[in-house]
Amino acid sequence: MNQENTSFEKQKKLIARRNALKLFFIRFPDVDPIFLENLSTKQYEELFDLLLLGKNLEEIKKAILDIA
Repeated sequence: MNQENTSFEKQKKLIARRNALKLFFIRFPDVDPIFLENLSTKQYEELFDLLLLGKNLEEIKKAILDIA
C-alpha cells in the first residue's frame, strides 16, 4: 500500500471514530467507552449506523464484537 492510501485510510478511520464517539457520548453519556478503543474503521462505521438506528447498548456491543 502506498503512502497516499495509508494516509487516506488513517484519515478515514479518524473521521469514523470521531463521528461514532460523538454520537455515542450523546446517546450514552454515563457509559464507560473503554470497549470502543482501537476498533477498526468498519467497526466505527457500524457503531455510527447502529446509533443512528437507535439500537440499545447491548445490541451495539454485540454487533461491534461480531465484526471483530
